[in-house]
Amino acid sequence: MKNDYNLERILESFYQKGSTKFLNPKEYLQVKNRIPKNIQNIYKPYNDATKVIIYKNTIPNIVLCKISFNSPIKHSYILKELFVLGLKEDTFGDIVVKDNIAYIYLLEELYDYVKYNFSLNKISIDTIESINLDYLNNYEPEYEEIKLIVPSLRIDNVVSSITNDSRKSIIERFKNKDVILNYEIVTKYTTTLQERDVFSIRRFGKYKFIKIFKNTKKGSYIIIVTKYL
Repeated sequence: MKNDYNLERILESFYQKGSTKFLNPKEYLQVKNRIPKNIQNIYKPYNDATKVIIYKNTIPNIVLCKISFNSPIKHSYILKELFVLGLKEDTFGDIVVKDNIAYIYLLEELYDYVKYNFSLNKISIDTIESINLDYLNNYEPEYEEIKLIVPSLRIDNVVSSITNDSRKSIIERFKNKDVILNYEIVTKYTTTLQERDVFSIRRFGKYKFIKIFKNTKKGSYIIIVTKYL
């Protein structure tokens, strides 16, 4: 019911304002299938960007916010602070982190708010500025390919192989909503992964299930996942 309401809200905004806000891959497919193709245009910041915007004629005003820090920074720190500031997921696009710099695609109306309120504990900010929106057009995300041995493609088995947690700890992770699959909290740890599924484990990062590499003699699977760096 919640998903249906969210989809209808996005569609209503599209027809009223001529564009969506930032959509995750699941939302994009849902909206794409409900809007006539002849009025669909897609804004994608760079080739492998996760979040996109669908618009009729004009791309909404977007700012590429560059935040320079005095020491290396992590993607998770940036994301957490945006949520602390009260930003909703559809108001910002992909976050790109390179060493001491974070780049954030933002709806223009939020730029000043972020500029004057963004802060991190123990990590000093040198500058916050808006830069040319095309600056990262040729950006290619970095991934680490990992091979895992799992008894099945159930997500709890894959999470266990990554974290090396006990069975009890794995179940607690799901109860604590620490695992996200295709941008939704996983409610059933017995869910089977499909190729190209994206999942995140709190404190361990974001991954994509690529494929089964081969079967073992004992009936397990060797699978390939990529970790977003």
